[in-house]
Amino acid sequence: MDSTSTLFAEVVPLFPLSGTILLPNTVLPLHIFEPRYRQMIESASEKEMVIGMIQPVEQDTEGLYQTGCLGKIEQLQQLPNGNYMLQLHGSIRFNVVRELEVDSLYRQAQVDYTSYEQDLDDQSLSENPEKLYEAFRRYTEKKFIQIEWQKIEAIPVHYLVNILCMNLDFSCTEKQALLEAPNLSMRWEYLLTLMEMAVAETTIGATSNIQIN
Repeated sequence: MDSTSTLFAEVVPLFPLSGTILLPNTVLPLHIFEPRYRQMIESASEKEMVIGMIQPVEQDTEGLYQTGCLGKIEQLQQLPNGNYMLQLHGSIRFNVVRELEVDSLYRQAQVDYTSYEQDLDDQSLSENPEKLYEAFRRYTEKKFIQIEWQKIEAIPVHYLVNILCMNLDFSCTEKQALLEAPNLSMRWEYLLTLMEMAVAETTIGATSNIQIN
């Protein structure tokens, strides 16, 4: 494998967003409206077309988690009011080495990818998908979530794991644990555990829908 230092940008703009994670080989739709992040998108569109999704540490207005995920900007559209709609395609996770002092409105950091080179490898899973489907069925029943099961079962299981990690109603800390899972098999285990915990704890919920892209 080529060194990741030659494959990806060493300095990336950061988009801190609580409760939102990006995982490799998944797509995250974003609506960019704050002036600092509009500036970020405009700058990124002139360079590598990448930004780093990262979560703020809860109860800390400035602190960020160490681990985020690099995303490639796709389907960028500027709206009449100057806002942006885009899709972000997850490339590889990173660790923040240090945050930089910059003149821009948005934050930037030097990052390192070497702990996550496995993100570039084959992401297939050998686990029985029925175990995941059954845990998700119990979760949706307990949460009163309506699902089109034919669509769910048509999704490759490795992709479904990441979609659920990104979209289910887990806490920021739980989502960060899913993001930082050493590999996809461990993320699978964490996801099953979190769904089982949610089923055990939840006694009432509101009807909602999960969008599967």
